[in-house]
Amino acid sequence: MKIRYPSLAGLIAAAALALASPLAMAQGMGQQGQGGQGGDPQMEMQQLQQTLAETQQQAIENNPDLEQKGEALENLVLDKMEAAGYQPRRDLETLESAEEQLRDPDLSAEERQELIQTEEVQQAQMNLQEAQQAVAQDEEILEAQEALREDLMAAMRQENADIDDVIERMQSLQQQMQQQQGGQGGMMR
Repeated sequence: MKIRYPSLAGLIAAAALALASPLAMAQGMGQQGQGGQGGDPQMEMQQLQQTLAETQQQAIENNPDLEQKGEALENLVLDKMEAAGYQPRRDLETLESAEEQLRDPDLSAEERQELIQTEEVQQAQMNLQEAQQAVAQDEEILEAQEALREDLMAAMRQENADIDDVIERMQSLQQQMQQQQGGQGGMMR
């Protein structure tokens, strides 16, 4: 199990993947989908996600200014969290330290689980979630995210002229899988 926290890569990925909606949800639904029309939607979704991720990585590697903008966005978010009374840098250090320890190949599964469940790690994760929620609607952050998303998409289009089609197909597949899930699940509330 990997500890999740905001990072440069995470912020850039979030900026790009926000265009394609919550893909993890679509993946989970695809597992329960019934296949049907012309192949396996989950398999296609995974291939599209891989294309998107590879294109994004290439775009970032070939455009160092994207990395600088991502770092500026990360610092803006952390500064806003601090202004809201949180200590995100301290919490990130706690999580980064735990993640470093998790990389130890000699750690047993039980030791990994214990590390993840320590009060310090759990508290740091909770603090960061609260801090993220506190600044989620901050206009300056939203504008910076949108600018980064637009720049990233422009760079991705240079790497792969078909990237808009890839994202559109992902969104279409996601809707299809959600409809299949809705038809199978009945009333959930």
